[in-house]
Amino acid sequence: MSAESQYRDFSNPGTLTKGIEGATIVSAATIAPVKRQHFASGTAEITLITLPYDGFAGTIYFSPLGAFTGATGGVATTLNKPVGLAFTAVTGKTLALTYFPSTGKWYPSYVS
Repeated sequence: MSAESQYRDFSNPGTLTKGIEGATIVSAATIAPVKRQHFASGTAEITLITLPYDGFAGTIYFSPLGAFTGATGGVATTLNKPVGLAFTAVTGKTLALTYFPSTGKWYPSYVS
């Protein structure tokens, strides 16, 4: 998928866009969201989140199907960025994770 195509998936946050929901993501040390919102399953700890495309800044929403956690300590790479504040997802409570380029980290909308 081209960078331009990936960008379009995130370019209109206030409107209904085609393909806004991605496949369910299974929690793991590194996850790679590709759409604005995903269901997330599992209970594994997340330490790195892959940027959907180079230059991304913004928020991705997860609807937890399990109580996965986010932990600090992941080592950043060009596209894999660490969690900036530890959190525990609550099943059924949407979790927003926002990436700030100024810090190079993802921050949760709640911690537990």
